[in-house]
Amino acid sequence: MQKIGLLGAVVMIIGTVIGAGIYIMIGPLAVETGPSLFICYFLALIIALTSSICYAQVASIFPATAGTYQYTRMFYSDSLGFFVSWSRYVASFVMLALMGQGFASYFEDLIMVDPKILAITIVSIFFIVNMLGITTTKNVQGILVVIVVSGLVIFFLPGLFKIEAVNLTPLFGAGTGPILKGSVTAFFAYTGMYFVAEIGEEIESPHKNIPRSIFLASVVIGILYLGTALVFSGGLGWETIIKYSPNLADASRIMFSPSMAVVIRFCAIVAIITPINAIYLSSSRGLYSLAKEGLMPGAFSALNRFQAPGYALTFIYVLGVLTIILNPPILFLGTISSVVTLISMALVAGGCLKLEKDYPEQYKKAPLSLSKTVLVSLALLTIAASIILTLVSFYEDPLIFYALASWTAIGIGYYFFKRGKAKPLK
Repeated sequence: MQKIGLLGAVVMIIGTVIGAGIYIMIGPLAVETGPSLFICYFLALIIALTSSICYAQVASIFPATAGTYQYTRMFYSDSLGFFVSWSRYVASFVMLALMGQGFASYFEDLIMVDPKILAITIVSIFFIVNMLGITTTKNVQGILVVIVVSGLVIFFLPGLFKIEAVNLTPLFGAGTGPILKGSVTAFFAYTGMYFVAEIGEEIESPHKNIPRSIFLASVVIGILYLGTALVFSGGLGWETIIKYSPNLADASRIMFSPSMAVVIRFCAIVAIITPINAIYLSSSRGLYSLAKEGLMPGAFSALNRFQAPGYALTFIYVLGVLTIILNPPILFLGTISSVVTLISMALVAGGCLKLEKDYPEQYKKAPLSLSKTVLVSLALLTIAASIILTLVSFYEDPLIFYALASWTAIGIGYYFFKRGKAKPLK
């Protein structure tokens, strides 16, 4: 089986993370948060980093395919492992729809085609790419990442000279509630920081390369995001942002020139579609693992001639297309995905609290061996932040709670129907 090296893993993480969360959602988020926009991205980065380090610690000892599912089973129970995976499936097809909608939004004024058709077309193209195997996916991702990163660099480096101090005051003018809720939404922009932990068995020297790739990618992403958010709010000002609700390309046209806007628009289109590869990869591998253990139809564990789980990929693709057809709001989709990720992070962080006690020998020999004090501190911070931000999301938009509760209820019914056929945990 083909494996991904350190550089390839870093590229995959960056390509997974940088997308609609910064190129598309930054405008609506800035309308709500104003000068505190970069604070939202900073708070979200801290949470993403602490949780990713927790993932890196566990994955350096137990690299696995469908990492979140496997770790939840190891530290808690089979049933909780299933439910966390089940919740991640709703996040996967919701994110497919979000990426598809974001892609279509950039062409609405240019091409007289139904946006839903454009959205379905792009998720279909990447469905085919993933059906051709992980090597093809990795190569395509590498090309896209170069374009995506270039767009942010082109925006924020010259934009640093456009920042005006008056545009960053009053810093907390939006209030605490919008800032906290904005941090949840901004967290979506970091979703996937620990992506390689979900495909651990397909990474070269995973014990070393998983934590290394997470750390390297985090530095690059943090610089790009915080710089972009600071320029966006500091260069435009809250009044202009409220008036135009611009995406990154619109902001480029206002701050720089129409030609710059064209370049950023192209990079934005690429950025929106780049994470689609990771969505297909991680979700299909999760279905693959569940199918091997009897908790999903056996067909999902079948590999095609390119060693890709074809039926699992098809299942995620179909659900994504159906979500596109339903056409829910972009911020709603982004927040649902963020909440599911926060729940997953809290569970893995909780596992870190049990790591030394349950697996003392493996913990001592791990390539990444954080001290107990550091690991416990990071885990507790991740858990606390996840709980707070999840509750804020439910309070601000109860529909998110009802949507996830409905999906969980379906999962409970399915699990109790299938559990008698499931294989015991080894």
